[in-house]
Amino acid sequence: MSFTEEEIEEFLKRPIHISKVVVDGVSRTKDDLIKDVFTQFFNIHTCEEYLKTAQDVQTLLNGLSVTKGVQVLLDDESDSTLSVKVNLTERSRWSGGIKGFLGNDQDATMGVGGGLNINGLFPNLFGRAEKVSCCWIKALTNHRKELVFTKPMQPHLSSFIGGSLFNYSGNVTLSGYKENNSGVSLDLTVPRGFFSHKVSWQGVWRRLLPFNNQTCFAVREQAGHSLKSSLKYELVYDDRDDFIMPSNGKLLRISQELAGFGGDAKFYSKQLVVQLNKSLFNDDRVVVQLGANVGHIQPLNLFKNNSKGVSIMDKFYLGGPTSLRGFQNKGIGPRERDNALGADMFWQLSAHLRLSLPGVRGGILDKFKPQLFVNCGNATNYSTEEPLRDNLRRNINTMRVSYGAGIVTNFVGVKMELNYCVPFKFQVQDKIKHGLQFGVSVGD
Repeated sequence: MSFTEEEIEEFLKRPIHISKVVVDGVSRTKDDLIKDVFTQFFNIHTCEEYLKTAQDVQTLLNGLSVTKGVQVLLDDESDSTLSVKVNLTERSRWSGGIKGFLGNDQDATMGVGGGLNINGLFPNLFGRAEKVSCCWIKALTNHRKELVFTKPMQPHLSSFIGGSLFNYSGNVTLSGYKENNSGVSLDLTVPRGFFSHKVSWQGVWRRLLPFNNQTCFAVREQAGHSLKSSLKYELVYDDRDDFIMPSNGKLLRISQELAGFGGDAKFYSKQLVVQLNKSLFNDDRVVVQLGANVGHIQPLNLFKNNSKGVSIMDKFYLGGPTSLRGFQNKGIGPRERDNALGADMFWQLSAHLRLSLPGVRGGILDKFKPQLFVNCGNATNYSTEEPLRDNLRRNINTMRVSYGAGIVTNFVGVKMELNYCVPFKFQVQDKIKHGLQFGVSVGD
């Protein structure tokens, strides 16, 4: 049976009234959460609103890890009155898995790392969509253990509170040190309009050790224990149609961190990320992407006894196959001997043109996209002895530029790219990468 556009439009505008909602399949989930989710059905007035609400409810419950299946049906009560019948399939009390992974690792060979991830999930723990997850991750150069708790805030269920306990240890060979960090975090995430706001506190006990006897003195003098207690705020706007290889949409992320509420790390850090994506000719086969990334960190003298400055663990690094292409990982910025020391400020601009293989539509070959790119940026330390104008002029005059072409693909949620890179402008101390460069990333 087929319908004309006029018949479909008439159906969508048809007025309806929901008299009751019947929910079956509920076992562990509390009644107040069910009411918060399904009360919105009583506010709909047309078939179009019903279809949208049914889809929203399924997405919400599955996203909260309460259900693994939601079936929403309409049942006639009378000519103008309808009831909604919902069949839920709740998730099991726990789940887990073991899997290998591939991702960024700036201190692994070629900047690509992998490892083993053993994880567990305890969804809907107390019946109000509380969730506890744990993981044990062993990668080539690092090891991570983490326990995370999250809970949606009723009645809207779009805001979340959470916390975590974690331990991370690894070798940061490109900077010449090992680290071992143990900490706790608390966070609150609140969406408002088009934006998401996240406020978090993190307390971390950190231990830094020289990697070997070749580690430079600038790193050795920072060795030992430190304690960081910081407040973070993050504002995000993201309407991209895909997180890995978007064709349309915009991303704005503003991050700020203030450290010094206890402990001996005392700094103020801010970072801005902007990304614009646009498909040309109303066709996803030709996509332009423009990006900008800017950051600055400074020690805070308003705290007493702050003579340490900013730790190498908190500074910015630039360069790599998914950062400023044509340079090695951490290949740009201050360094001593062969150790990257990090920078107080950095900026990066990028332009990408992503195409489709000619004559290919659909199939596995269509997942491989040729791309052209131009990147530029810099990472330097801020000199307090110079005015801001001179710092900015020096930063621009010594900027790095690279360009190239390659192939990029989305492989099971991981962005993989192989590029031929040409460093066009660089400094003598930089670690450049002329030729083929392979990179893996999972976001932005």
